[in-house]
Amino acid sequence: MLLFKFTDDQIIKRLRWVMVGAIIFSVINTLLGQPGSFWHHPESAIRGDGLSIYNTTNYTFDFFIGSGWFAYLITCFVYISLAFSIVSVLPKKAALITIFSFIFGHFFGATNWLAVRWHLGTNSEGIYGLVLAPVIVFAAFPQFGSNMDKIIKRFRWVMVGPMVLDLINTLIGQPSSYWLNPETVYESNPISRYLLIHGWYTYLLVHMIFIMGIFWLVSIFPKRIGLICIFFFMFGGFVGASCWFFYVWRMGMQAPVIFGIIISLFIVLLAFPTVNNTVTQELLSSETAV
Repeated sequence: MLLFKFTDDQIIKRLRWVMVGAIIFSVINTLLGQPGSFWHHPESAIRGDGLSIYNTTNYTFDFFIGSGWFAYLITCFVYISLAFSIVSVLPKKAALITIFSFIFGHFFGATNWLAVRWHLGTNSEGIYGLVLAPVIVFAAFPQFGSNMDKIIKRFRWVMVGPMVLDLINTLIGQPSSYWLNPETVYESNPISRYLLIHGWYTYLLVHMIFIMGIFWLVSIFPKRIGLICIFFFMFGGFVGASCWFFYVWRMGMQAPVIFGIIISLFIVLLAFPTVNNTVTQELLSSETAV
């Protein structure tokens, strides 16, 4: 008799592979992003932010790679296997929260490599989000039931939360000199930087209009496109706000991870219980009909 039984829920089965894909993409970036000296001298390994793995500033989870690429791959294999097994035996809500938490955490980790090591800058989360958002939507919402309008209405607010927090962090993170001299702005995103140079009120007004515009657009778009946009901008706001926690205020990798867990809680509690039941029933009905 098995002590644990793997889930039969079709959505969890699909999403756990999305989670695995996000982890593997992060692992690949970690290996390919290493300097040439790493392959003979693992102690020269670097992290996604470009610093040595032994740097005490913003200590991350990449210290495992200091034991060499083979030991790192073995550790990652065990890590992925455990993550896959855990989400396969947890109750549905707990499994979904865990899956999304892993996805958000590794999304931030991978965008660090894309931005710093591969020099994509602030475009990194947009490029990666264009790939990951559709994959999540097609995995989690294979069919749309009658409750989807209600789900999108709830999801819009989950999207707005990280976007507003990114806006707030950007204003709070400005140096004291900025408020008298906007030319001393501190911001890596060129569009936001341009707006901030023209005054905090310009930045605030334009971004609030932008957020309200996105909120309206995802409400009128076809459902699948609307959901993809929601996840896309949710990821963008998550990374934008997390960069202030990680790079500026030096709160470590724990801050983005905790932030990702909080967003995952809202995603599941506000939307997925109803959607899961609806989609599962539709899948079962279609399978029975066949």
